[in-house]
Amino acid sequence: MITLRKHVFLCYTLQVVWCVLVVAEEWTVTIPNQISGLMGSCVLIPCSFTHPSAYIPTNVAWYQYSKLPDTAPRPQLSVSEVQREGGNITVSCAVLHTCPSSPPSLSFGDQRGVVQGYHTEEIQGRWRVLSTISFVARAEDHEKVVACNVTHPGGQTAAGEVVLDVSYAPRSVSVSGGSTVVQVGTNLSLSCVSDANPPASSYLWYLRRDGLVMPLNHSTETAAVTDLHPDENVFHCTAINPLGRSNSSSSFVVTAEYKPSILANSSCFYHAGQVICRCQARARPRAKVLWMVDGGPLFPSSDPTTFPQNHTVMDIWAAEGTYENVSVTCLVNNTHGYDKLLLSVFVKAPPTNVSISQLPARPLEGEKVTLSCLGHGHLPISSYRWYRVFEEQSVLLREDSGSLSLSVTRDVGQFRCSALNEMGECSSDTMAVNVEYAPAILPLSFCSGNDGQVRCECVVDSHPVAKIIWTPWSIQDNQTHNITDLLNWRILRSILIGPKVDDMGDVLCNSTNEHGSAFLKLPFIAGETSAQRSLFYGGVGGALLLVLSFASFLFWRFYSTKRRDCRVTLEEVELKGALQVIHHDPTDCPGSPEARVHWI
Repeated sequence: MITLRKHVFLCYTLQVVWCVLVVAEEWTVTIPNQISGLMGSCVLIPCSFTHPSAYIPTNVAWYQYSKLPDTAPRPQLSVSEVQREGGNITVSCAVLHTCPSSPPSLSFGDQRGVVQGYHTEEIQGRWRVLSTISFVARAEDHEKVVACNVTHPGGQTAAGEVVLDVSYAPRSVSVSGGSTVVQVGTNLSLSCVSDANPPASSYLWYLRRDGLVMPLNHSTETAAVTDLHPDENVFHCTAINPLGRSNSSSSFVVTAEYKPSILANSSCFYHAGQVICRCQARARPRAKVLWMVDGGPLFPSSDPTTFPQNHTVMDIWAAEGTYENVSVTCLVNNTHGYDKLLLSVFVKAPPTNVSISQLPARPLEGEKVTLSCLGHGHLPISSYRWYRVFEEQSVLLREDSGSLSLSVTRDVGQFRCSALNEMGECSSDTMAVNVEYAPAILPLSFCSGNDGQVRCECVVDSHPVAKIIWTPWSIQDNQTHNITDLLNWRILRSILIGPKVDDMGDVLCNSTNEHGSAFLKLPFIAGETSAQRSLFYGGVGGALLLVLSFASFLFWRFYSTKRRDCRVTLEEVELKGALQVIHHDPTDCPGSPEARVHWI
């Protein structure tokens, strides 16, 4: 391509006439200062002039003074400001030329779309060719190059291009991470990958486990997962930008492997001299089963059964001619660790450790309490019996139920219960129901004086034990007083001893606990002799001795009754496995022989 610069002037004749004649009217000639054209194309040069009215030009001459090279200019391209997926995009391509009879041609190559062309006249011998192409934007058009090619009549060519910037919502969303097989407890870092313009600015994470979809507390492109559950953990993510959101098209499955765990249904059965043990464990990857009998060496299983749907392995060991006390250990291991269980064979036994519990533990007088009969047995306890204890007798209150409800008073009495199964019956110790109440000062309280001293006794019935405060009237503060407190069950006996004065008046006994208080003015009884005190204390001592003797008799009677209540039989039966062998203590249920007990 060559650019020709042409300077053309009016013909020599006009110039001579313009120079020679000096008249009132003048000649003027107007042409472009410069004009560019392409080699092989044409140039249309405009020329206009004025002249005096008396002179009419008859000839015009053109002159070319010089020509200069330079090349075909690149076309000017522009594109729509808004470029969004699904919207229209228009690319414009324009070029100037000097030959209106043979304008240059424009093309957009293989770009799809609707093309329109425009040809307009500019100023000073120039024309403008404009071509546009319009098409619906797709996400695939992002960063695509649209080229415009210009071909001039003389063969010169030029080209220009524009790069599209198409915005679109996230697509091609997927979850990526490290290994898809990890051990339980491993920390895992996941990424939500997406294609979006502008890039995704926020994210949602989900975990599907056992058919349930749970949102995760993560909103960034990466998510740190620390609580992988055994077996499969399925992850999804959603990527979001201002134009929309999109979910991951496929799930990211992480398999969490774990060491074996022996299931609770693993057990041993003993019948007719044969032991059959079953060991079932869950593990991933598949576990191996080993056996140990009576502390001997480990030996592998024959051919354990595998259940792939729940990753469980099960094996059975059997032996002939063994005894009921055989001990079998099942050990299951894989690459992540092991688990073991001691399986033992037992015989059945009557209930043991029978006791009574009380709720509430601290009821007030008049409230309701519930007594529960507790115990252990194999076979399990099938029924209960409740008794109320009156000195030498036990009265049956009810059967079958393991609980007893009653309204309590301070003299509600004592109770015991029995637990029964098909092997026998065993009773609890006698229990006095715990009842709490405010203090009450008993009529036994008094004051007396002799030998220059005053002795006052305040006897209080309360639960919990009351605190007693003495207020002696007419006794000087500087006198010394001795106070002694004696407690017998719920009866508190407080003794005040002090010097006697002539104007001795009444003495105040004030008792209090958390439920209330009581006070009593103790009148002064004069003239008590030593013989009287000896007689009083002798009577009290005799009464206490009688009470102790009676209590000993009741204890012996209860113990004998309890021995009769614990009836025991043994038999050989089919049994479940357990973790350990526990020997029955004969003192738990007096009168029963020693037996092996199965705890579940």
